[in-house]
Amino acid sequence: MRSLVYLLVFFIICGLFSCGQVVVNERIADIPAHKWQQQRAAIVDLDVKETAPYQLYFIFRHTEQYPYNNIVAKVTIKDTLNKVVTALTVNAPLTASSGKWEGNAVDDLYDHFIKLNTIVPLRKGRYHFIITQLMKDDPLPFVLNAGIAIEKQQ
Repeated sequence: MRSLVYLLVFFIICGLFSCGQVVVNERIADIPAHKWQQQRAAIVDLDVKETAPYQLYFIFRHTEQYPYNNIVAKVTIKDTLNKVVTALTVNAPLTASSGKWEGNAVDDLYDHFIKLNTIVPLRKGRYHFIITQLMKDDPLPFVLNAGIAIEKQQ
């Protein structure tokens, strides 16, 4: 009988902790020849399952040879009617004050998942995220991918 009570308590605790799952929806676009041209935006489509406010994240992948310690980009969000929902400029540091790359590293590739200080209310439906690089180099070398992730807020 005692083991049955312990088993029941175990399942209740597991059930309580499984309710707090965070779902992040993300998509990335490949940058042709690893040279990001200003006139060739990275475009990703994301499906929003529920009308709610969403936290935005900017995803940026580059090689160790990337010549800057930051990335400046414009993110434009359009709905299915091609109406602009919002547009914002991202100026994100990619290195620590020591000069070392931040983000996740695999060999000489770096992956940055940058939380933007923007909560955007989105309705259920498909959205187009248009990401344009605004750096002085055109094309911007050693860039592998750019993308967006969204996380529903409570």
